[in-house]
Amino acid sequence: MKPKSNAKVTAVVLAAGKGKRMNSSLPKVLHELLGKPFIFYVLKELLALSGQVQQIIVVLGFKRELVQKAITALLPGQVRSRRIQFVYQPQQKGTADALKIAGRAIHYPKVLVMCADTPLVTAKTLKGLISFSSRAKACCSLLTATLTEENTLGVIERDEAGLIRGVVEKSELSPAGACKPGGHPAAEEVNSGIYVFDRACLLENLSLIRKDTKSGEYFLTDILEIFYRQAMPIESLYLSCPDEIRGINTVSELSQAEGLMRLRLLARLMEQGVRVYDPQSTYIAEGVRVGKNTVIYPFTFIEDDVIIGRHCRLGPFLHVRSGTRIADNTTAGNFLELNRCRIGKDVKIKHFGYLGDTAIGDKANIGAGTVVANYDGRLKHKTNIKAKAFIGCDSILVAPVTVGEAAVTGAGCVVTRDVKAKTVVAGVPARPLKKKRQGKTWIN
Repeated sequence: MKPKSNAKVTAVVLAAGKGKRMNSSLPKVLHELLGKPFIFYVLKELLALSGQVQQIIVVLGFKRELVQKAITALLPGQVRSRRIQFVYQPQQKGTADALKIAGRAIHYPKVLVMCADTPLVTAKTLKGLISFSSRAKACCSLLTATLTEENTLGVIERDEAGLIRGVVEKSELSPAGACKPGGHPAAEEVNSGIYVFDRACLLENLSLIRKDTKSGEYFLTDILEIFYRQAMPIESLYLSCPDEIRGINTVSELSQAEGLMRLRLLARLMEQGVRVYDPQSTYIAEGVRVGKNTVIYPFTFIEDDVIIGRHCRLGPFLHVRSGTRIADNTTAGNFLELNRCRIGKDVKIKHFGYLGDTAIGDKANIGAGTVVANYDGRLKHKTNIKAKAFIGCDSILVAPVTVGEAAVTGAGCVVTRDVKAKTVVAGVPARPLKKKRQGKTWIN
């Protein structure tokens, strides 16, 4: 059958596996990269291809309810609109079996197939493969790359004419063929596991794949040999950046992938005008928004769901937790933790402390060592520090409490009651001060 070109695409994401080598009870695809399950990144890149990828099918298996719930929470609109759909592989009998199950739900003439454990692949690369497939008019177009480092990807096998005739697994290679002299890994053209198939060619030949005698599974890679034997066209697109096809099978590989993704995210921020002093020591989660001309010093850790304005100065050794909003021209300095805070413009929090569930008005100054005691053992409570307030060093604010506009707390005080605007309080517990001719005294 002649493959169709310039056709709409169904993407099939294989996410049924348990991930035994992760040594975790959590499904492999729900392990996090930069604060989000790594399957999110695969889906995000596919969703960016709205002009080509019209349908995304996620094949679930191990703990499917947990995975489906996580995806629905991350991308509710896409699930409701059925652009993302789910099918279930009850027994994990291999990638070909998973695709055979998904085949019943495939709507479009082109089928992009990829594993959920390749979160570094970009929409640009996937778009390039789809376009290449349309030009090549092949039954199968796949991404390949050359790797010299240790990896578990299958090696592309070509005939004398250079045509792809199959994929050889690493375990089947002879030691001599797998290494250069001296024992170093040889440069090999490897299979990325990312394909674009013609739907008719794919579905007509899936049933010809035989069960592997060792594992008892049906491997999708075997379809390349089937196509080759039938002289059905197979084309490959060479990927010059092999990092994109890094799979995640172990916790160590997860850490390596997160490092690459973190540097990619920070590079994007720097292109937008954010100054990052040391990308190697800076962690910023996916989805964090940082305004232009903000400076981020080393050892700053910013979790997801954080928005930071322009011209801010953050760190070093700063921890910004989820739900925090920081307005323009604010300084949040070293050894400081901000948790679910709303911080206004021109605020200074230059030194160590903890602020949780706290709203801070414009031009307030928060002294070194300030702590907001927001938890009473049962509930979290809110603190409101109004504009131009001055919080003295080592102040403890026991929530719920409000410090009024332009109010002042003395060093070392414990604030347990609301402080009125333009009032000075000090002591333990903090009380207002009143001036007298002979000096200052307490008002009871």
